[in-house]
Amino acid sequence: MFLLLIFFSISLVLVSVLKLVGFLVSEKSMLMREEISSYECGFEHHNVSRVPFSLRYFFLTLIFLLFDLEIVLIMFVPFLVFSVSHIISLFILLLFIFILYISLIYEWNDGRLEWVS
Repeated sequence: MFLLLIFFSISLVLVSVLKLVGFLVSEKSMLMREEISSYECGFEHHNVSRVPFSLRYFFLTLIFLLFDLEIVLIMFVPFLVFSVSHIISLFILLLFIFILYISLIYEWNDGRLEWVS
């Protein structure tokens, strides 16, 4: 417990010192209108620079990240097989793949995987 407290104390001091050094070394300037506006070929833009993106793209990236995370979790199954009973590890693996498959079917039927409606 004492070792953990020392570790967190050292980490806190190190982070604080690095933030202070970064603040002292950084270049400070007054923000002018030209610095905070986007530059576009020297022309003043007349519309808002924030263009809304498709929510379908957002959902597709979330689905990709979730499935990618699940694939990474499946990579650790051999460690599970060698550490506990084979029947339990096989059951956990099949349950995990079953949940992955059911979620894929749900997303497919919901139409989230179709890019163009």
